[in-house]
Amino acid sequence: MITSHQLAKYYQKYSGSEVTFTREVAQTLRLLPRQVFLKCQAETLPCIIYSSSMRTAKVSANLRAEALQLLQQSSGALALRFCFARDASEAPLAFFVAARLSGQTVYNKDAPELYFLSLEYTHRPPDDLIEILGELLEANSNAQKRAEERIEVSPASMKHLGLESREAALFVDGVERRCLLRDLSFSGAKVLVYGEQEALRDKPVLLALCLADQKTPLTLAGRVLRWESMANREDIGAIAILFEPDGIPMQYKLAINASLRQHQHPAGGPRS
Repeated sequence: MITSHQLAKYYQKYSGSEVTFTREVAQTLRLLPRQVFLKCQAETLPCIIYSSSMRTAKVSANLRAEALQLLQQSSGALALRFCFARDASEAPLAFFVAARLSGQTVYNKDAPELYFLSLEYTHRPPDDLIEILGELLEANSNAQKRAEERIEVSPASMKHLGLESREAALFVDGVERRCLLRDLSFSGAKVLVYGEQEALRDKPVLLALCLADQKTPLTLAGRVLRWESMANREDIGAIAILFEPDGIPMQYKLAINASLRQHQHPAGGPRS
C-alpha cells in the first residue's frame, strides 16, 4: 500500500524523469494500448504513448486535417487517457490527465498524417500515475544504488516479493536442477542445491522464479560466482549467482524494490 507521503516523495524526486514505454515496460505495467487515446473537446483521437513523466508526455497519432483544426480551435487543450489492466476480477484502471499540446512534428515524410506530439500536463497528474511511474523509477534507481543488499527469502519476505514458493529451477548446460532460494538481491541470488557443485564455478546459468502474478516463470541469466558447502550437510551446497546486469527483467526489479521498501534493514551485507 503506497502512502500519501510516499506519493509526495515520488513526485518531488521523479516528476521530471521520463519513462519510455518500451515493450517490456508496457507489458510490466500492463498498459492496455487500445484503450489509450487523446480527448479534444468531444472527440477521441487514438494514439500510442512513447513516453511519460509526471509533467509531460510524448505520443504519436494519425491526425487528419479536421483533427488538426480541432486542436487549433481548442488552443491545444486536450486530455490523455491512460488505461492499465488489473486482476481478472477487477475493472481496468483508467484515468485522464489534462494537458496542452506543446509541440508537433510530422513523424515521417512518407506518412504525412502521422504526428509526434509533445504534451505538457496542466495539473499534477492523478495519484495512480504518480504511483505507477514512481515505483518503476525508484526500482531502476535502487537497482544501481542498492544492488548488493540481500533479502533473505522467508515467509514474510515472500509475500512482498510476490513469490509463490522458495522452490526454483536452475538451468546449467540446458539441464534443469531444482533448488531452494536462500536470498535475493537486484544483482544476484544464493540458492541451495543437492550435491557437490564446485564444478559449476563461473558457468553460465538461468534461474527461473515463480511469481504469483506471472503466468510463466521469470527467468534471470547469470553466472556462478562460487559454491559453498553447508555446515553438517555434505549433501547440500549453496551457490552464489551474479545476474547479467543488462538482462534483469523489470518485473524482478519491481519485486525486489517492493520488498526493500517494506524492510529498510536488509539481511546480510554486500556479496563477495
